Amino acid sequence: MSTNKITTKIFILKFDSVQENLFFYKYYLLRQPLEMKYELTFRNNNVSDQELLEDMKRVAAKMSRDNLVSKEYNDIGKFSSDTIARRFGSWNNALEKAGLKITFSPDISEKELFENLEDVWLELGRQPKRREMKQPLSKYSERGYVTRFGSWRKALETFVEFINSDSVERLDFPVEETNTEIASEPEIIYKHKTKRLPSERLKVQVLMRDGNKCKLCGITVTGENIHFDHIKPWSKGGETVLENLQVLCEAYNLAKGNVEPSLN
Repeated sequence: MSTNKITTKIFILKFDSVQENLFFYKYYLLRQPLEMKYELTFRNNNVSDQELLEDMKRVAAKMSRDNLVSKEYNDIGKFSSDTIARRFGSWNNALEKAGLKITFSPDISEKELFENLEDVWLELGRQPKRREMKQPLSKYSERGYVTRFGSWRKALETFVEFINSDSVERLDFPVEETNTEIASEPEIIYKHKTKRLPSERLKVQVLMRDGNKCKLCGITVTGENIHFDHIKPWSKGGETVLENLQVLCEAYNLAKGNVEPSLN
């Protein structure tokens, strides 16, 4: 009789219930040395990016949702959310590729939230409303801002403090700009303390101050029709600072060119 059979008989004699016998028998077997083969198993390596994205869409549609949380996907998805996150760099990247709404994650930094709000503000040319914070205009929903800051109003107040914290981005060294528009006049060299193009933050500050209306014709401007003009032209020594910038429409900005405003 084998050792295992003898051990089984001992267990049956020693314990009253079948459950107890099975438990201790399994425990005994697990303690015995086993010959084990180590083999590698690879999963989902041949699955294309499109298949992963389509399955995400399928799960979202099944749940009648426009967003998807990784934990929810793991419950009914064909693949693992970890596999998808590795393939696309992150779960939120995959959501974006699939055309789904990005769900808020604690991993999203305050800086990322502000940069997104900055982009939306510039696109609209004004302060965004909470219901406008959705794709394709916004990467993150207003819920993410409420979760992080406690309320939409508090999120906007914190954003404005962030935007106004540094109004001028100065260069480490002066940039020389030459005015050669009029050949008969002596060449003038200006040493600028700021970059020529306003930063995204500075653009938002101008919009906060002036709104999204052309200062010359008064029309409402949005998107690519918003132009940030140097009141005193850059070519004539004007700096890229809040006081020297204004909102113009494309037509008036092109018409104005390098004309300096009249002092009258």
